[in-house]
Amino acid sequence: MRLQWPNPSSLKQATQLHARLIVAGALRHPPSATHLLKCLTGFSDRSADLSYALNFFFQIPDPPAFQWNTIIRTCSRNRRPGDSLRLYHQMRRKDVPPDAYTFQFLFKSCSLSAFVLEGQMVHGVSVKLFSECYGHIANSLVHMYIEFGWIDDAMRAFGPIVQKDVVSWTTIIGGLVKFGSVDEARKLFDKMPLRNVVSWTSMIAGYAKAGRAEEAVQLFKEMLSDDVTPDSVAMAAVLSACARLRDLKLGKWIHQLVIEKRIGISSNLAVALIDMYAKGGDIKSAYQVFDSMDHKIVPAWNAIIDGYCKTGDIDIGRSLFEQMDAPDIISFNSMLTGYIQSSRLKEALRLFAKLQMSGLRPDKFTLVGLLTACANLGVLSKGKVLHAYVEQGLVKRDVFLGTALLDMYAKCGKMDQAMLVFNRMEERDAQTWTVIISGLAMNGMGKHALEHFCLMKNEGLRPNAVAYVSVLTACSHSGLLEEGHMFFDEMSSLYGIKPEIEHYGCMVDLLGRRGCLQEAIELIETMPMEPNAVIWGSMLSACRLYKNTELAEKATKHLLELEPQEDAVYVQLYNIYIDNKRWADACKIRCLMEERGVKKTAGYSSITIGGQVHKFIAGDQMHPDIMEIQSMIGEMTERLKMAGYSPITEQISVEMDEEEKEQALFTHSEKMAIAFGIMKLPSNLPIHVLKNLRFTLPQNLMLSSDLRYMLESTA
Repeated sequence: MRLQWPNPSSLKQATQLHARLIVAGALRHPPSATHLLKCLTGFSDRSADLSYALNFFFQIPDPPAFQWNTIIRTCSRNRRPGDSLRLYHQMRRKDVPPDAYTFQFLFKSCSLSAFVLEGQMVHGVSVKLFSECYGHIANSLVHMYIEFGWIDDAMRAFGPIVQKDVVSWTTIIGGLVKFGSVDEARKLFDKMPLRNVVSWTSMIAGYAKAGRAEEAVQLFKEMLSDDVTPDSVAMAAVLSACARLRDLKLGKWIHQLVIEKRIGISSNLAVALIDMYAKGGDIKSAYQVFDSMDHKIVPAWNAIIDGYCKTGDIDIGRSLFEQMDAPDIISFNSMLTGYIQSSRLKEALRLFAKLQMSGLRPDKFTLVGLLTACANLGVLSKGKVLHAYVEQGLVKRDVFLGTALLDMYAKCGKMDQAMLVFNRMEERDAQTWTVIISGLAMNGMGKHALEHFCLMKNEGLRPNAVAYVSVLTACSHSGLLEEGHMFFDEMSSLYGIKPEIEHYGCMVDLLGRRGCLQEAIELIETMPMEPNAVIWGSMLSACRLYKNTELAEKATKHLLELEPQEDAVYVQLYNIYIDNKRWADACKIRCLMEERGVKKTAGYSSITIGGQVHKFIAGDQMHPDIMEIQSMIGEMTERLKMAGYSPITEQISVEMDEEEKEQALFTHSEKMAIAFGIMKLPSNLPIHVLKNLRFTLPQNLMLSSDLRYMLESTA
């Protein structure tokens, strides 16, 4: 019997056809039932429509494999993989033998919902029924194992494919790239008999994501030489490599290629162009691309905001941020990073409060950025608030976040809290150990730093060059000369780490602090690289400390060759001459500064109170609380003298009496910052003062709780 049925154009017409089939008794007519089933499944883009299709399917008496496959595929396509598997089990119970297409749809269903056990079971059945694996069925199997994260099983499924088509190759290459096995992917890519734009793009994107931008660009050029026309996805992939390379010239060439080949600029391609221009330093072109977009997707907003923040145009970035309908966590992170890098911590913290009220959940990148800012600016109170946020379980703790917490406490001088964080960390990597070692060293606990270095090695972690910088810094700050020599030698003898200029710098600093000036100069002269200004600066500081004018003049000669406009060099030598009462030579240095147009940089000290940075210059009279600060300095002076402190007035070279010299010492910028900190901070918090100039103590000056108590207590 040959029946002709119309092709319905809507679900309503299909239901009408369904009724006609029932009236005509045509449900037992396989072609008629198949025709309506295909129509119904074609409309099943909603849950209700799919339910109607399933209801119709179950009315068909004894449906053949083709009809089972149709309804299984429809459930898979509508992301109801559980229904697909249940239908398969019903099919087997009704003794309907599955064919190859059945397994193709089942593999797709299992990959959608990570039905691992079911996927293995279905694979096992397919192996029993079909001795060889062909085309699209095998490709679905390979894809399933890739989605499971089982790349080895995917490779085993790929190997026996009888006829590997371009989809087979592209699927396995994309899987290898997804799991970071770029070199393995390249080996298969080179074996491909025929490559299409998708396979080329997979490899280019793989190199770009792996940070191998040069290889991504080179492969893109090979793709063009092979006469394969790139699409928008390929262009976006190679532009991301250009962004990583900060290669604006190359990025502009690729943009021109997009125009010449008339490749449609998709939203993702536009984002890649914005990111490339922004990271290449051409923020104007980045904005032109952004402005040309008809529909600005969130990643485009994020890319342009991040670009403005990184170029220092924070206010423009914030203006764009405020124009967004729904900023995401990346939008907030870009703005927060911009504020932090511009030292606008107060605004960063306000934005963080807005983030919390927005309903978005901060991620580890948000907190790590803010913790880093708190560490660098010494804002312990805000750092503790962020720590509490972590403790509440609102952000998943990992080694990255734990290390940032540890670093914040160490740089704020709270090594007891830093050690608590360190000891509670379930996972510690080399960076974690390096931070705790550096923190102990920075806070004058050199021997503890070395003990932790030994513990690090005992745990099987191989120290790297950065770890040895921290260890040698600990030796330097604690004057551990013998240990410093031992660690400097072992880094090359035990671990094959070639000392870099930073390691030599630590050793010169250590030798200088211990007064071994001749050994220090010999080490400088035998270095395998040219010493930099930091090394000669350490030498000059040691020469002043130990009053060695001859070596000081030698160090100055090298410093002036490296940094002829660096005022600190002239000032340091001038002070050395003054210390040794060589007035004429000191006068020559002043004249030389005038001849060369070198002006002394004003030293300042800063302290952060309530998220706001306060800067003080020696003798500063402009601060709104200057009267209270001067009063506090007077109290500090009296209490320090009662505790036995005697100011070293010999280093003041100008003509003034002893009382005036003492007064000058107590109006130094750091003492003003300390006085302000005592006035404004709770008594249980340490005072953290930052200096803009290098001096003989560590760069971050911490006022300990004991000293603070002494200053604040009554006589």
